[in-house]
Amino acid sequence: MSAKNKLYVMRNEKYLQGLVSLIEHINTIIPTNQLTMIEIGAYAGESTTLFAQHFKEVITIDPFMNDYDPKDVTCQFMDLELVYEKFLENIKPFNNISHIKDISDKAIFEIDKKVDFVYIDGLHTYEQVKNDIANYKPFINENGFIGGHDYHSVWQGVMDAVNESLGEPDRNFVDTSWIKQLK
Repeated sequence: MSAKNKLYVMRNEKYLQGLVSLIEHINTIIPTNQLTMIEIGAYAGESTTLFAQHFKEVITIDPFMNDYDPKDVTCQFMDLELVYEKFLENIKPFNNISHIKDISDKAIFEIDKKVDFVYIDGLHTYEQVKNDIANYKPFINENGFIGGHDYHSVWQGVMDAVNESLGEPDRNFVDTSWIKQLK
């Protein structure tokens, strides 16, 4: 067992409020309780459980691989096998969450339906965010949404990938989440 055994608190009050605002934004267009979404990058399920309270169905994708992203602070806190156990514990009360334990490039082959929203918060590299947008955009229903986390200059690659692939987001939120409606 590694010495990395402290769970990183991903969503403090400010970051939860950003996701709540994102959900409220979608609700001004269409009720989220009618929508199915994919969340790429679940960590301990803090955002997953919030999404599950508002969306009809949430499909999460996360490989829970140690040191997958050396620039991501979460990799420095707890072994991802232990995070996975915490994730399963956190989502247990919800019957509208399913999980694919794999990298997003492979998980795409397990998706067999259209969805209304894809939220990207996996590997934070320019290349991977571009891949996630390209891979998952075809699964989004007409007038659906694509969004994600870390649209901030600290993650310039995320910003560049989003802007090049989709144009600037329709809206940004206090937690650095972003959203774009596909029309």
